[in-house]
Amino acid sequence: MSSVEAKADRGASLYQASLLVFTALLALFAALFVLDWLLRTDSFPARHVRFEGEFRHVTSRELELAVRDAVRGNFLMLDLDAVKAKVESLPWVYEASVRRAWPRDISIAFREQQLVARWGAGEFVNDVGQVVPVGDEDDADLPLLEGPEGTSAQVLALHGELTALFAPLDLSIKRLALSARRSWQVELSNGLVLVLDRHQPSHKIERFVRVYAAALVPHLASIRHVDLRYANGFAVQWIGGAPPPAVGVAPTRSAARREARYAENSNEG
Repeated sequence: MSSVEAKADRGASLYQASLLVFTALLALFAALFVLDWLLRTDSFPARHVRFEGEFRHVTSRELELAVRDAVRGNFLMLDLDAVKAKVESLPWVYEASVRRAWPRDISIAFREQQLVARWGAGEFVNDVGQVVPVGDEDDADLPLLEGPEGTSAQVLALHGELTALFAPLDLSIKRLALSARRSWQVELSNGLVLVLDRHQPSHKIERFVRVYAAALVPHLASIRHVDLRYANGFAVQWIGGAPPPAVGVAPTRSAARREARYAENSNEG
């Protein structure tokens, strides 16, 4: 190969290399320009915000107002966690999930609070045992739960256990209260009041259920409350202080309490 041809080849190679570098730089600048445009706050805004949920207590208007500021700006740069927090800040919303829906939509799914009981004075308990400050007239007939601060999940859990035990008797719980000393009081739908301690309350209710129909149903109108805080039986406190003549049980040693004691399988005395 002559020196002229060699110089020509080197010139062509240099030209091709320069062209490739120029093309690469041009592509890079174009990509940076597009990226800059895409990431600008006023570019590529979210087009639609879609809500999915029950809409029993929450309205579309409430949701739109809650997320209005959080969904402004660039679709790609939106803080989805911030949008989620805005939705969950609404009292009737229990949880929410947020995702981008291409090309430029935001999809928000939410679940409303599922109230299962009233809590104390004016609050409610949801289905996971959390106390929430929401409710309306439709929830006024829910059972009433009471207890020290931080015990709502414990009270709700026992309510579920006892509800299953009372179901065969066609009874429901009207009120379940846990005291500061961790004793329980249960008011049933028929007005009967039961007192329990912290030791195996469900077991004692099972024992009570077994004898309820035979021992207590005939005398419900005369019963003030039933004390289940015994290891192997329960005691009945009667309205007026004494059991009706038809009740063949002996009074306890404490005459002041005027209670009739029942063993687990037979009458005492």
